Amino acid sequence: MAKTPNDRRVSLLFYLLTLYILVQFSWWAYLLIDLNKLYYASEGTETVNLKIWMVLGEGAVFLVFLLGGLFIMQRTIRKEINLVRQQRNFLLSITHELKTPLAAIKLGIQTLQKRKDLRPEQREPLEKTALANTERLHSLIDNVLLATRIESDQHPLYLNPTNLSEKTEQICQETEIALGKTGMIDRDIETGVTTNIDGNAYESILVNLIENAFKYGENRSIGVSLKNDGDQVYLSVDDGGIGIPVKERKKVFDKFYRMGNEETRSKKGTGLGLFIVKELVSLHQGKISISDSPSKGARFTVSLPLS
Repeated sequence: MAKTPNDRRVSLLFYLLTLYILVQFSWWAYLLIDLNKLYYASEGTETVNLKIWMVLGEGAVFLVFLLGGLFIMQRTIRKEINLVRQQRNFLLSITHELKTPLAAIKLGIQTLQKRKDLRPEQREPLEKTALANTERLHSLIDNVLLATRIESDQHPLYLNPTNLSEKTEQICQETEIALGKTGMIDRDIETGVTTNIDGNAYESILVNLIENAFKYGENRSIGVSLKNDGDQVYLSVDDGGIGIPVKERKKVFDKFYRMGNEETRSKKGTGLGLFIVKELVSLHQGKISISDSPSKGARFTVSLPLS
């Protein structure tokens, strides 16, 4: 993620202050050694050398603590800068995510009000568009509320025996229709996979992964796979996109994190989807990982304990 001019100014100021402290420390050490030479000159060379080594030893300990403190401070400043940047990006993205569907809904309703003579086949696309954008707003609000509940430890799980094979197929069908991507999810779902799970949480996990895959899949079909392997259930989603660099793979699960600059990004989103996925998977004592898809793009794999 590129640094802003303000970020660069903060970093430059920190490094200049660090350099100033080190120069001052070196100068004080030089003066102390010089003063010790003068003070103990009458006591012999051995005493002078001993005092010099004492000053150097104490100075070295102080320097280690100083550098350690500066290192911790630098990491803290960097984290704070990244957090502020991510929060700013979140505000920019959520403003866009709210404004776009609201504008589409408003336009559709205004058209229906003004054109009361529209035939049913002319009204239907406007109504479908308004409904789809309403669902988009509903999904956005759900994600924001869910992320808030997760962070405040107010999202209890209600585990029930669930047929994941049927649940996965149902979610794929409903999400295809909701996103207007009918027939674009290639399924490889093993039958009869059953485990104790929170059904709503599992739906949030899969829907967010599917939406993310379509977002970065360059309008290609995506793949959803469900397998039972011993004491684990593996859910995989392949996006068929350009992939995710290795150094970014851990960061994409951070809250608000999105690759690139929000002001120039063309992909919609808030940076909450994958954060929610990771947290819900962790609540189920599961794991999520990213790898290169055998075909193309990235593969997100969720492993859940079979119970």
